[in-house]
Amino acid sequence: MDEIILEAKSESEGGKVVFLFHGYGADKNDLRPIGERISKAFPEAEIHIPNGIERCNAGIGRQWFALEDEDVNLWKDAFVKNAADIKAYTDAVISKKKSTYKDVIFMGFSQGAMLSLSLGLKYKAKAVVAFSGLLLEPEVENGDGDTKVLLTHGGKDNVIPFDTMRLTEEVLIKKGIYVEAAISPALTHGIDNYLLDQAIDFLKRL
Repeated sequence: MDEIILEAKSESEGGKVVFLFHGYGADKNDLRPIGERISKAFPEAEIHIPNGIERCNAGIGRQWFALEDEDVNLWKDAFVKNAADIKAYTDAVISKKKSTYKDVIFMGFSQGAMLSLSLGLKYKAKAVVAFSGLLLEPEVENGDGDTKVLLTHGGKDNVIPFDTMRLTEEVLIKKGIYVEAAISPALTHGIDNYLLDQAIDFLKRL
């Protein structure tokens, strides 16, 4: 899969693998500045920023799965259709690193956040950071305390409404999954410095 790899800058033990997934209609280059901030904060981490597996139906950029309309159930079906190919990619990276999902952090924005939550919770990653996303699969398994989740959102998000973050948070809490939330009240659909700082702080406390 076409990707940007930010190599670990430190040889210290306990290195992490971070996957950073872009949003619908974007590509790997859009999240490179975020990846570089994460790399600076965690020099022991190897960061992978892949391109979406399909050309975007909107006519620009890439997508992880089709978003034909506003029906979340159809989004889930489209994700499930592509999930095996996406996991084959993450499996290959993890295998090459001789690591496991317990050493993996999934991060993503918008559609990439939906993907990160689904894969991270299903395969019990170390952590998930979801920027402006939502939970595609509300029937998630009960948590075992291993995967920790940070949900972040703009209070004025005009693409994925802020209320979806609260609904996702409620589902995760009921399932016994450790979850934190960070809100940037004036932000629309994006990642600002405040939310990125909150994500870095969250990861440092793992």
